Amino acid sequence: MSDKIRGALRNRFQAIGTTLKKAVPGSLRGEYVVWGLSVGLSLCFVWSALSGPQGVIEFLKLRGALHRLEEENRDLLVQNQSLEKEVYLLRNSPNYLEKVAREEYGYTYPGETVFTFSAPLEPRAWKTLEEETGDKSPSPP
Repeated sequence: MSDKIRGALRNRFQAIGTTLKKAVPGSLRGEYVVWGLSVGLSLCFVWSALSGPQGVIEFLKLRGALHRLEEENRDLLVQNQSLEKEVYLLRNSPNYLEKVAREEYGYTYPGETVFTFSAPLEPRAWKTLEEETGDKSPSPP
């Protein structure tokens, strides 16, 4: 490029620059608009990152649900192992089967008599009973 053309382009760009400087002398209105738009767009991006269907809030909810389900799964595995052990004992241990039949279902051998007793009162209940009735009879051990 010749020096003449370079000089003309340089002068032209300088003229454009000075025209732009004169068009907005000391006014910051354009800068405020640009800053406002950039802050607004930034807030929109942050909001969508936090609240959308794939946002951080939804992620935290799903992670909490995952932890609850994992804990429930562990509890169910322990319960399953316990039930498997009980099934094994019921199938293979006559003594355990007899114990379950007697305790849970009330089965007895022919000729046996079953005695049932009510639960004893707690010591605090005995004192209250003595105070209410005025009975000074000895309390059970």
